[in-house]
Amino acid sequence: MRLKLLLFFIILFTAHSRAQKTGSYYFDYSNKPLKELIREVEVTFDVKFSYVDQELSTTRINVPRRLYDFKTIIKEIEQQTALEINAIDSRYYAINRKSQVVQQTEELKEILVAGFLSKGINKFPHYLEISPKKLDVLPGVPDADVLLSLQQFPGVKSPNETATGLYIRGGTSDQNLILWDGIRMYHPGHLFGMISGFNPIVVDKVNFQIKGTNPKFGERIAGTINIHSSDSIARKMIVNAGVNGLNADVLIQAPIAKEKVGIQLSGRKSFTQFWQSPTFNALTEKVFQNTSFSDFDDTNRFGFEDYTAKLTYKIGSKSDIALSGIWITNDLDYSTLISERKNRNQEMNITNNGYSLNWNQQYNSRFKHQLLFHYSSYKFLYDKNESADTSSFELFQKRNRITDSGIDFNFEWKTTHHWQLDFGYQLKGSDLSHSFTTSNQDLEIVLNQKQLFAISNVFFSNLTYSKNDAKLSVGARVQSIPELNELLIEPRLLIQKQLFGKFTAQLTYERKSQIMSQFRESIANDLSLENYIWILSDNKQYPIQRGHQYTAGFIFKDRSWLLDIDAYYRSIDGITSLTFGFLNPADPVLHKGSGFTKGLDVLLQKSASTWKAWATYTYLDAQNKFDQINNNNYFDTNATIRHSFSLSCYKKWNAFAVALGWFWRTGRPFSPLTNSGEIGFLNSTQLPVYHRLDLSSTYQFKEAKNWSGKIGVSFYNVYNRRTIISREYERVYNNLSDVVSTRFRVQDYQSLGFMPNLFIRVTF
Repeated sequence: MRLKLLLFFIILFTAHSRAQKTGSYYFDYSNKPLKELIREVEVTFDVKFSYVDQELSTTRINVPRRLYDFKTIIKEIEQQTALEINAIDSRYYAINRKSQVVQQTEELKEILVAGFLSKGINKFPHYLEISPKKLDVLPGVPDADVLLSLQQFPGVKSPNETATGLYIRGGTSDQNLILWDGIRMYHPGHLFGMISGFNPIVVDKVNFQIKGTNPKFGERIAGTINIHSSDSIARKMIVNAGVNGLNADVLIQAPIAKEKVGIQLSGRKSFTQFWQSPTFNALTEKVFQNTSFSDFDDTNRFGFEDYTAKLTYKIGSKSDIALSGIWITNDLDYSTLISERKNRNQEMNITNNGYSLNWNQQYNSRFKHQLLFHYSSYKFLYDKNESADTSSFELFQKRNRITDSGIDFNFEWKTTHHWQLDFGYQLKGSDLSHSFTTSNQDLEIVLNQKQLFAISNVFFSNLTYSKNDAKLSVGARVQSIPELNELLIEPRLLIQKQLFGKFTAQLTYERKSQIMSQFRESIANDLSLENYIWILSDNKQYPIQRGHQYTAGFIFKDRSWLLDIDAYYRSIDGITSLTFGFLNPADPVLHKGSGFTKGLDVLLQKSASTWKAWATYTYLDAQNKFDQINNNNYFDTNATIRHSFSLSCYKKWNAFAVALGWFWRTGRPFSPLTNSGEIGFLNSTQLPVYHRLDLSSTYQFKEAKNWSGKIGVSFYNVYNRRTIISREYERVYNNLSDVVSTRFRVQDYQSLGFMPNLFIRVTF
């Protein structure tokens, strides 16, 4: 066995060199985007170009139809553009602006850092942009998972080791706004959040905002994850298919009318009910600990699937319409024999579906608009049925439903060369309901039930001034909610200034609010990771959450070195002990509270043509206080991770790439039990230190004009260190004395152990 593993790694890590193809080929481009020509040159001559997307995105080119060899087509590109193409080696080339001196005298470029952490990640003043299709391999991230990739950034943590449980600068995961082509997503994951619900081969780019958020985005008080699928129309049918340790997927892109109408369809489905791979077994061991779920097969099933569809219509060179749809589904059906005559069956179904219509119109070089219609539906259904025969049963049911829809008008007006005004209007309606019921053959009891509805009217505007080495952006979002009798005013501010040539300083302020949040339901069931329910604020029992965030930071960039430091402070009010999970099992009263978060994010990066190394550090101090809890004093939140550190590196050898990352953090806080068995000071003690080592690698085994192929492998937690990441207490009622005196059962949840994953992907 060891010999086989050794041979595997020798083959995996062997470098393969390839020579650039020679010969002449026909090219014919008439006022086409330069990026299209670059992609065809890469495939035709078997070369690779590195470049900043912004440099090529607005450039068009004319190439008369004739035969070109590699040197001739490169010369043609350089003659028609302000770009120069330099060889890194025999196969890799870099595209840059011809004159760096001219670039320095221009106004400050929108992009701050190209290749932030990895190729395919760019840093802008307001946000980070991730292009999954261009991403280099990241440590422990199989096949460019969108939400797992975000956890590489400082300030983004997942205390429960899930892809969807992103705690951004101390905020909870439900405080993040996640959009897919403008569609609101409420359950963006699979396998209880362990992987992203978004197929990475469909994603064109992700705009990730954690500070200085544009006023057109609101609804949540933490981060904004704005995901876009591709708007381009394929010139011919393209099929991209892959398989890994959990699922198989396919993406089909095809033109319907040449350069006018195109369609793309994708599907991803798990095969876990047919084959339980080592990847799936590692995940279920972590997900279903402390539950009655153990072995899965074609009878006791757990599976997931997601589908997307998009129809794009290019009305002209300045107008396009796109119709998008997404469907995410998770299903569980599990039966257990409790005794000889009694059986327990648990069924769960979670769906998040949505549709959107986008119309973009460019009237002239200075004015354009976007019109968006969006609809989203979320349903959570859970049934636990214990039955002895057809006439005797005990049934517990949990339901949670969300329906929202709206329309957005967004306008962009470049009033002068230096000034730009963004403004618009948004109308959104939200309908939320939940219910808990228990019944038997004789009686049905409603334990908890509520339905709320709200309409939001939003006006926003943002004025931006850019000149030379400075940028100022000031705006506001005004939201009216008649059902809550509320008018919410949310100012936004960003100031950016380049100092001493290599330093860029930045200050931001933003006020945000949200009327939708999750609370932890107190009715016990076996699904410990799915005991959160979405609710809508009624401004009484469940108040509106409001947050203020201030940040100050700077970026130092000198050739291949990058240092990014950002300090922040955020205050929050309108939270409850239910929404933040601080409800004491012995104290069922709902408590209102407030909190603050202060922290520091640091990134140090060193880059070269074929390798990159980076280190991140985050300091976080997040505290809350609630009425009549802990003597009204502040205490650490459940997600407080005081210190976290990571060290990662990436190396590329021709078609082979490898990434290695080590992640370390202090343990989460928990509330210890006193000698009398009661819960003592809240979150006064820390769990053990957490650390792991991740390894990922990919090999491009084929890259030709007609088809390409890639294989990859990832190893999560290489040295298999299991750590307690959460400690919870369950109230025990075994006898009459337990009703009078409080007694708890301790439940420890451990981190994910060693998890291998393998994927193969082909495009033709």
